[in-house]
Amino acid sequence: MLSRALSGCLALAATGLAVIAGPAAHADFKAPYARAAAIIDADGSLNEGKNVIRAWRAGTGRYCVQLSHYIDARDSLIQLTPRHALRLPHIAYRHPSATCRLENTITVNVYSTHTGRLADSGFDLLVS
Repeated sequence: MLSRALSGCLALAATGLAVIAGPAAHADFKAPYARAAAIIDADGSLNEGKNVIRAWRAGTGRYCVQLSHYIDARDSLIQLTPRHALRLPHIAYRHPSATCRLENTITVNVYSTHTGRLADSGFDLLVS
């Protein structure tokens, strides 16, 4: 019984090490399923991108990401990853909105997990 408990502890420790040693989640620009990807900085600038025309900060916590004309934002699967642990990005609109008036633009709002209000923060965006 003691050997089974020890082997279970070793398995949990190995799993924890694998999780800690794993790479951080980020936009994978070389993935074959990624039609578009972007790393957006807190100031709204496009740090790096694939099939992204441009990105900008429209206001505190409000960001716009315009995709290339041959990627349709309306019927795409979009994944967001925050660049700051205390921020939560979410997709506000996939089509022109009052915030981002251009065609084929994704509007992303980022909220602080402490205050629940809009807050500036970078994020990764993956479109497949």
